Amino acid sequence: MHKIRILLLLLVIISISLAFKLYLVDFSSPPITEDTYGYVLRAISISNEDFSEHSRKTLGWSILISPFLSLTDSDNFLVYLNTAQYLSIAISLITIFPMYLLARRFFDDKFSLVACSLFAFEPHLNYNSVLGLSEPIFILLTIITAYFILQKNSNLAFLSFLTVGLLWWMRFNGIITVIVISIIFFLIHKISFKSVSKYGLCILVFLVVVSPMLIQKDNQYGDPLYFSQSNYFFSGEYSAILAENTLDKEFTASDYIEENGVGGFLEKFVFTGLYNIFVVIYKFSFPYLIVLLPFGILFSLRAFDQNSNFIKSNWIFIIISLSIFVIYFAVVPEKRLIYHIFPFIIILSTITIQRFYKYGLSTFSFSSKQKNYSLIIIIMIVIILSGVYTSRYDAPDSDMVQEKLEFSKIVLDEFDDVILDAGDTLRLIKFTELNASDDFKEYRTSQDNEFFKNLSDIHQITLHASSLEELISIGKEHDLRLISVNRNGVNEIWYPYLSELYTNHDNYLFLTEVIDTKALGYEKFHVKVFEIDYKKFQLGSP
Repeated sequence: MHKIRILLLLLVIISISLAFKLYLVDFSSPPITEDTYGYVLRAISISNEDFSEHSRKTLGWSILISPFLSLTDSDNFLVYLNTAQYLSIAISLITIFPMYLLARRFFDDKFSLVACSLFAFEPHLNYNSVLGLSEPIFILLTIITAYFILQKNSNLAFLSFLTVGLLWWMRFNGIITVIVISIIFFLIHKISFKSVSKYGLCILVFLVVVSPMLIQKDNQYGDPLYFSQSNYFFSGEYSAILAENTLDKEFTASDYIEENGVGGFLEKFVFTGLYNIFVVIYKFSFPYLIVLLPFGILFSLRAFDQNSNFIKSNWIFIIISLSIFVIYFAVVPEKRLIYHIFPFIIILSTITIQRFYKYGLSTFSFSSKQKNYSLIIIIMIVIILSGVYTSRYDAPDSDMVQEKLEFSKIVLDEFDDVILDAGDTLRLIKFTELNASDDFKEYRTSQDNEFFKNLSDIHQITLHASSLEELISIGKEHDLRLISVNRNGVNEIWYPYLSELYTNHDNYLFLTEVIDTKALGYEKFHVKVFEIDYKKFQLGSP
């Protein structure tokens, strides 16, 4: 296929992908995830010459954002968030080109374009790409890493190990990819004195790339591999991991085994983890990979149209990338953590289309022209399915966002207390705080706690409890005064016992309604805020 024609087709694919992305974003409203705020604030910190490492986040994405933020001069925090969104969208679109190159290691031009289409139109990736998060750059670097390690020219492995170093800068789990490409390196180049020597140099390149990060972590935390994780993780309850009333407690794997036995531990942290990973992959396989992937898995077991070592390498990427999250997914099944396997499951899915085109249609004596028409129809079906699925995501609702912002301002203006969010009601509080202050441009990671303490008097808190009564008792120890509840439902993981509080609060004499957004005329965002009267609670306690 002529190179100009391929380039034009790639540009068409990019244009359609961009259309899907633009449908999902509203640049006049802040992103829905506070992780974006964190990345942008750390980028501002870097501009202010503070390179302190966050306890749970790496600096790579913030370092990349920082030069672009330096070109921005605005008192509106949203402008800085938009910059991160523009970058993540651009990176997601650029990734389509290396996705084509990676697919060429498995297919000819035609089916490499098919793989690009499956990648570019994938609704979950398109939705994620507009949020200003680190997943798009992590996926891009993962694809580049895979592309270089799958080259028969062993000298290109240096570039693969270099990009793995950058992967670790972007996300902590990038370190696992060095294990993946080490296995693949010897799978492709075999074990010999020459390959072992070259591998040693590759590791040296990797260490040079990551050394500034390791030195900073060691200076800051006393451990170059430091990554903060809750001491209560092995309680097995998601709500206990980040709750303030469990921060000083410790519950180890040994503690869990002592209480539940080895069988209970395996059931919770291995089998449940595997099950959750399977469920997450099943869910993000919709709307079209759900059909293509199962057949692709079967066909990959006898992939006579692909290099067998490349197919094995593809499986190594998938299996090791997923295996490290088994225990974590048993408690926190966060699908964003495994989005970087999309390119590899798309490779498997493309095998299905290739087999159907080359062998399935030949059964019906289709001519080459008829086969091409069939392939075009398949791509059109993929676009339609992607469009229908994308429309299921809530299109940006400016009215809803405006009501959330107004509610956030009311809470900040009227209260200076500790408040608990029981239904995603305070998501825009931090944005409202930052947007109302010029101080965000002076943010430094090393002064994070002091910065937010001075930003406003309201303090959000998360607490772990099993009932409303227990929550109130624990809340008293943490100066909890307010509970904010959403009519559309509470967080079932955190506070399932508060599910009826919005409508049945009259049953609890120790709770006084202080805000009702419906009474204030809100049409879409219905929230009630209750003040706790601890004296009445104690009187009503047995």
